[in-house]
Amino acid sequence: MKKIACLISLVVVSSALANITQMEDFTANVGNAITLMHGTQSASSSNLLTILNDQFATTTCGGFGKQQQIGFINQQGIGSGCCTLLQLTQQVMGAGLQAQSIGAGVGPKVQNQQLALLATQELARTDGAGTGSADQTISISQDQSGMNQIGPANESSVVFGVQNATISGAPGSTGMAGGTIGVSTSQTQTVN
Repeated sequence: MKKIACLISLVVVSSALANITQMEDFTANVGNAITLMHGTQSASSSNLLTILNDQFATTTCGGFGKQQQIGFINQQGIGSGCCTLLQLTQQVMGAGLQAQSIGAGVGPKVQNQQLALLATQELARTDGAGTGSADQTISISQDQSGMNQIGPANESSVVFGVQNATISGAPGSTGMAGGTIGVSTSQTQTVN
């Protein structure tokens, strides 16, 4: 009889200590460039990047923690010309961080998310006749959810951006096109 009582109290103590702590992050730096220097030429270049981080954990008393980060970056550049100078540059830098701690039983829940994105695109042409186009599409999302005996806690962040630049010109003309997207998000949540 005494052995059974000890075993039961040991199980209760270890269940009370079953917390969930999770963290995931990513960084991405993607670049694309085309340079045409005189002569009759054409060029194209593209990048495609997919990011996926996923975590899931459970506790003995029905608690859980889940985190997911998904990212998609697509870059495409095309240039052509006859005796033209053409320069195309694309750059995307993104970073995301998620952390959460889900207390066992009726313990506190803490969640934190940060997401940042910087996208630049430049297209320049001079001298001879030529054309160029550049496209960037960026989509990044973060989701996290947690639950214990008190109830749920959820956070989500989504960033979506599209850039497009096109340039064309006759001999002797000069032109530039470009743009920048910069964004950051931050969330913190504590449930006691």
